Amino acid sequence: MANSNLGTTKLHHVASIPDRLQLIAKQIDASVHDPWTATQARKIVAPPSGMPWAPGGPSEQEEVAKVFWYTKENIGYVQDPYGVDHYPTAKRTAQMGAEDCDGHSVYICSMLHSLGFLTGAKVISPDDEAWHIYALAGMDTKFNPTRRIALDTTQKASSPGWEPAMAYQRYCYECTFSNGRAYWKKVR
Repeated sequence: MANSNLGTTKLHHVASIPDRLQLIAKQIDASVHDPWTATQARKIVAPPSGMPWAPGGPSEQEEVAKVFWYTKENIGYVQDPYGVDHYPTAKRTAQMGAEDCDGHSVYICSMLHSLGFLTGAKVISPDDEAWHIYALAGMDTKFNPTRRIALDTTQKASSPGWEPAMAYQRYCYECTFSNGRAYWKKVR
């Protein structure tokens, strides 16, 4: 364990993409159980100050878009130190104001999960070495989704639904996060 002015950090050794996905799932679960996350998620999707909530609240597409753009505009992208991967909770990511793709994924999945969405992630690589992760959210009914939307907030030109070109997805894992676990499959 290591201490910082932001609290205690646990150090883990991970040897594989599935190990990393399990750590991310634990951070999402810890975030969802922190009341701060639900409060933050509701602030993000709330109507502008002074405006009433629409009957029935915002649509799924509006909620996902608001979380996506809030994250992209308020959580900077910085890489972790060489040879080290940080897996912060959503609150820690907000406190730091910047994170890499792991932190962005934890933040988005935590916010959307707090709003009732089924969330997951896609982990891709062009060469089986340089890996990238981004969030996925279930759509067309939160609780029983019929499709997933990609949410990669780390790329300058991205918007909800955008994904890197297939050349960057030569190696690919997909997962769903539920109750602190990552249920993953290797796609290619």
